[in-house]
Amino acid sequence: MTAVDRAILEAVLLGTVGGLISVQIVLRRLPFFTLAMTHATFPGVVLAAIAGINLYAGGGLFGVLIVLGVLALSRRREQDTTTAIGVMLSAGFALGVVLLSARDGFTKDLTAYTVGQILTVGDGDLAAVAVVGVIVIALLAIAGKELTYRAFDPGGYAAAGYRAAAIDVALLLAVEAVIVVAVPAVGAILAVAVLVAPAAIARLWTHHIPTMTAIAIAAGAGSGLTGVLISNSYNVAAGGAITVVSGTAFAFSLAATATWRALAARHRSGSGRATGPTPCASSRLIR
Repeated sequence: MTAVDRAILEAVLLGTVGGLISVQIVLRRLPFFTLAMTHATFPGVVLAAIAGINLYAGGGLFGVLIVLGVLALSRRREQDTTTAIGVMLSAGFALGVVLLSARDGFTKDLTAYTVGQILTVGDGDLAAVAVVGVIVIALLAIAGKELTYRAFDPGGYAAAGYRAAAIDVALLLAVEAVIVVAVPAVGAILAVAVLVAPAAIARLWTHHIPTMTAIAIAAGAGSGLTGVLISNSYNVAAGGAITVVSGTAFAFSLAATATWRALAARHRSGSGRATGPTPCASSRLIR
């Protein structure tokens, strides 16, 4: 398997896994939290390089600390969740920059973890994405309805006797796992596009969750594949190309759905009768 073949497979796998978890991220309104986690994972990578341990282990362990820290801060009555996330984002990434600048001998290979180098991924990276994908699928299969219930009706979820803290930790740890395996491919800075853009695109077209999930998977995998092909053809950064493709797909979807709604509204006003649902109309079905 050539480097380009591995990069394509990595991009498709990562786009698929990112598309799956992105639906829950968007439903729970966690894009900013996800951005904080991608930045705050970076110092874990640097510390792992200093200690000479596996970079996945370093990023993962540090990410778990970030998750627990944000949850602890956000549950304090006097502390707003957004404030806690902002502090973690800036402090975490700043720590990584300080460690990186203070340590002699760091190579460009480590610096590339800020923006990714998907063309250098190996079989171990592919296996890591596949394992995390199985974990995400298992989480959604076991607790998918609970996650959706928690997203749409937090009060009802608590009143029904469910433990909100447990499901929150499970979701955030799954998000962190996807971030860690995404870093070698698209970097700590651009990983948020893999975890947010697919569902953001899908939600413009539908709010029916199974359909949204299918569209998000297609958007994530398609953006990854297209980005790698563009990178290989024009010799540009693969992580940046994937992110640009995702952003372009979002912009196109936004324009298309806005145009559809405008035309539908004009038709209703002209005919005087209701028409069928627009792409963004939703019954918000849980099943």
